[in-house]
Amino acid sequence: MFSWIIEQKAKILNINAWEFTIENTFKEPLVIGQSIAHDWACMTITSFDDEKYTFFAMQESLKLTNFENKKVWDYFNVERCLKIWDRLDWHMVSGHVDTVWIVQNIKKYDDNSIEIFIKYNKDFSKYLIPKWSITINWTSLTVVQDMPWELSVCLIPITQQITNLWDLKPNDKVNL
Repeated sequence: MFSWIIEQKAKILNINAWEFTIENTFKEPLVIGQSIAHDWACMTITSFDDEKYTFFAMQESLKLTNFENKKVWDYFNVERCLKIWDRLDWHMVSGHVDTVWIVQNIKKYDDNSIEIFIKYNKDFSKYLIPKWSITINWTSLTVVQDMPWELSVCLIPITQQITNLWDLKPNDKVNL
């Protein structure tokens, strides 16, 4: 179980076929076999030290996520699974990565917020409701607009600062 509140972002240090090496930004020790969510996709730690950890992304994970588009020095939004006594500061969302959608446009506003427009497959339209939550790369956001085959979400400055969404560009793929 996860809180759906991103702990931080972590840099990709190396990609070797299906194995990803990620900057270890966590203060508490990791454990082999522990699940860490990366842009919404839960991956199992296969090795770690104080500076980095690795996970294996199988073909199914690569097929259903934006991982195959990730490059060294890109960032993941990361969160460790909850401990039984942790607070639940979250939006109520559940599930796994369902699909990958494409960023169409990004608007920057005078108040330093940004609006991201994302093209989606019409088969998913029945699940979208304006002002409800949706997760993009593990970031729980509110749907601002839902137009035919496109939706938008807005990011306040702190969300831009602590997630990897600030770096999105048109044609980038995101995990939903």
